[in-house]
Amino acid sequence: MFSRGKRLSRRDMLGSAPCLNPAVRIMELDTGGIMMVYEKAGGALVRGLRRMFAIPRTAELLLDDIGSRVVRQVDGARTVQELIQYVAREYNLSRKEAEVSLLTYLDRLGRRNLIGFDVHTGVDGTCEHDE
Repeated sequence: MFSRGKRLSRRDMLGSAPCLNPAVRIMELDTGGIMMVYEKAGGALVRGLRRMFAIPRTAELLLDDIGSRVVRQVDGARTVQELIQYVAREYNLSRKEAEVSLLTYLDRLGRRNLIGFDVHTGVDGTCEHDE
């Protein structure tokens, strides 16, 4: 579902809609932040070492206020371009500042497999993925 595929062009990336990985559990905290709980990746060797040394299979990522506000906007319908406009407006940044910051942040979430980028969104705004 969230496999690493061909690298997107800048145009395709800005037009893509980030989607939360459905396997990731989102926990709203009393502080207003978000905690993302996800299963760690690993092959057979890593799974064996986890069992042997009682290493947890899941990891938690605590998002700060800005990260939490951005993740709340990731709904599979809003494009990266729209998220850039949101960040620029919300935090009084130039478009370029917002773009660089947001793309770096989305890249980090994507590398952890917490989000994917859907180039084609469904009519109802939900993500459709080729499997």
